[in-house]
Amino acid sequence: MIMEINTNHSILETILPTQPTYQQSCDLIDNAPDEHWSPALEHIRNAHQLRSGDFVRIKEGANALFKLNQSLIIKLVPPNWVGQGDAEIESSKMVTGKLSLATPEVIAHGKINNWIYVVMSILKGETLADVWDQLDFQNKRLITGQLGQFIRELHQLPVDHSSLMNVDWPNYIAQLNTDCVPRHTRNKVPQSLIEQIPTYLSDSNYHFDDGKTFFIHMDLHPWNLMVEKNNNNYRLCGVLDFGDAIIGRSRLLELATPILFLCQGDKMLIDTLLKNYQLLDQANSKKLQQELMTVSLLRPACDFNFVLQQVPTIGPRETWQQIAAQLFPA
Repeated sequence: MIMEINTNHSILETILPTQPTYQQSCDLIDNAPDEHWSPALEHIRNAHQLRSGDFVRIKEGANALFKLNQSLIIKLVPPNWVGQGDAEIESSKMVTGKLSLATPEVIAHGKINNWIYVVMSILKGETLADVWDQLDFQNKRLITGQLGQFIRELHQLPVDHSSLMNVDWPNYIAQLNTDCVPRHTRNKVPQSLIEQIPTYLSDSNYHFDDGKTFFIHMDLHPWNLMVEKNNNNYRLCGVLDFGDAIIGRSRLLELATPILFLCQGDKMLIDTLLKNYQLLDQANSKKLQQELMTVSLLRPACDFNFVLQQVPTIGPRETWQQIAAQLFPA
């Protein structure tokens, strides 16, 4: 059963400030020593009668993550991006026990000084990122097909339109357009490519609306996918980190990330993923290429220099058309 407790203790104010600036939250997450978090973690343990044992820091992600006894994860989310905590909690209600791959079960959640905390089950296996480069092509194709099937299951789930994850779709897409050029400029994408973005987006004429709403995980890459080895092959066994999940109206907003990070410019792997997904019209491959490139440019929090490192360079990358041909071969 999920337990929820709301708390505001002045004794914890110096540990979890109630109204931190964005930079303060980033500094705490990135630089605070492990012992800084101990009073908050002990408060959570006592509030929810969690078992004894040491909290071990996991130095990954945008939030403060801790492992307890190889069975629980505690995630502390600052007020500045509290939506990630809400999404983790809401997602668990919608997906737990309904998919072919395991997902974290939320055991308890609450607030301390406007910080959301979420106590979740740990998934078995190891991250796909730890083994991906070692896998032969057939094993990569097996996993890519599995992921396509999982995304199909995810997009066929009934959605709760009253959920906090449900976004105002026209405003959401408008904001992605507004943020696009400034974000790529901050991430030091070459100026020659920055200057081409408005024209490329205008020419694509992609409307980001598939006519229905879906549950969209938004972050299906190797660091969020768990695998186990079975009969000399690795297979997917779990999916984690639902902090960026939304209820939205674009399949490609989901599919672009695994195509980039797993398929890595290999057309056979792309075809395998989309064939197992089944819900996408692939009749016009050039149009699909352009739409995937558009989605990738607009996707929130996308660091395009990092994205380009995932796909082998096989020619010039001086225009978005050249880049699209390498990332999403038609």
